[in-house]
Amino acid sequence: MNGRRSLPQPTFYSPLASELKRFLEGKRAAGYQYREEGRQLGALDQFLARTLAADDPVITLAVVRAFVARRSTESETTRGHRLTLIREVCRFLALEQPRTVIPGPRFLGIHRCTFVPRVLTRAEGRRFVEACDRLTSHHGSPLRGTVLGTMLVVLFLAGLRTGEARRLTDADVDLEAAILRVRDTKFGKSRVVPIAPDVAARLRNCRRKVVKHFGGHDPDAPFFPAPSDQLYSEAALREAFRQVLVGAGIPLRSAGRSLRPHDLRHSFAVLRLTLWYRQHENPGALLPALATYMGHVGVASTQRYLQFTEDVLAEITRRHCARFGHLIREGVGNHA
Repeated sequence: MNGRRSLPQPTFYSPLASELKRFLEGKRAAGYQYREEGRQLGALDQFLARTLAADDPVITLAVVRAFVARRSTESETTRGHRLTLIREVCRFLALEQPRTVIPGPRFLGIHRCTFVPRVLTRAEGRRFVEACDRLTSHHGSPLRGTVLGTMLVVLFLAGLRTGEARRLTDADVDLEAAILRVRDTKFGKSRVVPIAPDVAARLRNCRRKVVKHFGGHDPDAPFFPAPSDQLYSEAALREAFRQVLVGAGIPLRSAGRSLRPHDLRHSFAVLRLTLWYRQHENPGALLPALATYMGHVGVASTQRYLQFTEDVLAEITRRHCARFGHLIREGVGNHA
């Protein structure tokens, strides 16, 4: 098995190219993956190449304002991401160039609303898993239904991040021990994820079909390969997710919220909470175990995934009625 997986290294061309390179290297040395942020740095570099003077490359408020200006119909959240990135870069640059401006977190009145993910109900979860089995393939990608359908089930029933599932290699999936080895993920952490027998059975079927199609499988090859035997793209996964939702009769939008593949991870956490209540467990005592399973740095990160849904309320009500229902008498109206 290979060691630490290499991350994409963007090439910078702006007058601040060397500084951006050192900024990115410093973040990754501190344990941050900076995958998406690395791509965003490339966009910032292109912007700075058009904006900064080569003889005096200093980021001013005017430069920041132009970088975070609204583009078309984008959301405040998207603008907020750009503001956060350039704030981090400016804080780094100001250590050597004091004239660098550091914009405030609410610069230009940008305020990101708290995002509440859409969580599948237990009934929707059952329909979702069934629809994954019906995901279609086509002539150019005969394994698409099996591979992407199985990946989506793993996202929902094992709580992996989408990138973690996409990057699983054949060696990472140990079906004898029924575990997934998730390596070098967020904050440079690795973990072992136990899986249920039914999930292992689905993975075993997926591996069998992949080996038969490709005529053997290298341990370092993707467990969920695209037709090219390389990683599936995020776009392909999102399209498969959309098709599964349609097949399961689950609205793509509900209560003003759209479903995203990452919401399966939130749904996994809430489902686990619901099952703990059904099994008469103490969720508070088990949260550290859930945090470890999901690869979080602490319980606080896991708590952000938990929602008080109708399923959770129903289990709490059933649990308390079983314990204290005898104390409540209907029709008791006699008073002294």
